Amino acid sequence: MMPTTPQLRRPGVLIAAGAAVALTLAACSGGADPGGDGGTTTVTIWHGFTEADGDVVAQLAEDFNAAQDDYEVTIEVIPWNVITDKLLPAISAGNGPDLVVQPADAGEGYVNQGVFVPMDDFYADPENETDTYYPHVVDYATFDGTHYAVPMAYGPFSVWYNTEMFAAAGITEENFPTTWEEWIALAEQLTVDSNGDGTPEIYGLALADADGSFLPSFIQAGGGSVYTDGEVTLDSPQNVETLQWWQDAYEGGWGPTNVTLPEAVDLFKAGKAAMTVIGPWIITGAESVGLDIDVFEMPAGPDGIVTQAAANYWWLTSQADDGATAGAEAFLRYYNSHDAQVLWAEQSFYPPNRTDIAADAIADTPFVGTMIAHTENAYIRLYGIPGGLTDVNAELSALNTTVSQGGDVAVATTETSAAITEILSRFE
Repeated sequence: MMPTTPQLRRPGVLIAAGAAVALTLAACSGGADPGGDGGTTTVTIWHGFTEADGDVVAQLAEDFNAAQDDYEVTIEVIPWNVITDKLLPAISAGNGPDLVVQPADAGEGYVNQGVFVPMDDFYADPENETDTYYPHVVDYATFDGTHYAVPMAYGPFSVWYNTEMFAAAGITEENFPTTWEEWIALAEQLTVDSNGDGTPEIYGLALADADGSFLPSFIQAGGGSVYTDGEVTLDSPQNVETLQWWQDAYEGGWGPTNVTLPEAVDLFKAGKAAMTVIGPWIITGAESVGLDIDVFEMPAGPDGIVTQAAANYWWLTSQADDGATAGAEAFLRYYNSHDAQVLWAEQSFYPPNRTDIAADAIADTPFVGTMIAHTENAYIRLYGIPGGLTDVNAELSALNTTVSQGGDVAVATTETSAAITEILSRFE
């Protein structure tokens, strides 16, 4: 399953870039004639963003094109699954993109197939200010010491809450939970079961237990891992202890069971859950139903704070010739420039890709300013597995449901570990 960036829409969110912020464009024009004949070099881009995130990319491409005469960025918006189907044959036929947006877990396979090419020269040029990127975000697209991609969108999953419910319960920022124990205690406090029938009218926390979304993060926060250095490491006493803790926690009745991520979010949007865990696209979802929300960072497990990230990267393809490569680098230098990233954050609701943009620089979108601090502890789940992600997710989803619904955690963990090992053996 490819972790694509969720769809966003906020009516009226786009504003004229010139009126909103003075974007830094001087670095984009380079100096030499890239085409060698005084012409303009075209740089083709494929991505699948169709809502507010896509609108911002289009705006930034338009601004880049208007700011210099050497390069012309052209964008094709293609459904993500179609990109997956088309990319390799298109590059082989020479009619693919020069730049394409893909998640990190797709990158290494394309690198091995010769579709994506190194970008070490981009990182070596101080003009590109890559030293401002989050190191762990860069590392996800670095294979055998070689850089292959540039950060595009990195959105941490955070705890979003119903501000009206928190206010009614007297919960303020000073007593937000910072540990799992405090978080679950708060979820129990906020749960409302007026008739005592065991089915709350309002859950304190809606988590998706019918898929494996959060399980790898919870295991990591407990000090373990699902997969490390080419080995399945799920079946360990440490991990069983972590999952048993969550099973015991579920006995408090604070959350629904056998719900998917969309179902958990729908409960939150409907006012039937006080909290949920999701990425920044919940901002537009809440606005669409008139729900007032706010956000805090995922509380810490025994080994610290760990949350998952929805992440996409810019990849340079082997189709790009020298001119297109120079143009792609110029566009990426602009896209991740300070002022362009402020605009990206304000209008896409993703935190900026740079560490030198503070919350007060994004005054119009305070949620995003808050989430800046969450990026440091946000990780790509199941990074590095060689294949079979859909099947692995199915196994983790079954394990997650066993945890939430009272099954034998130790037995289920052993069985899931063996099943995942068998799945991954097909890719050796």
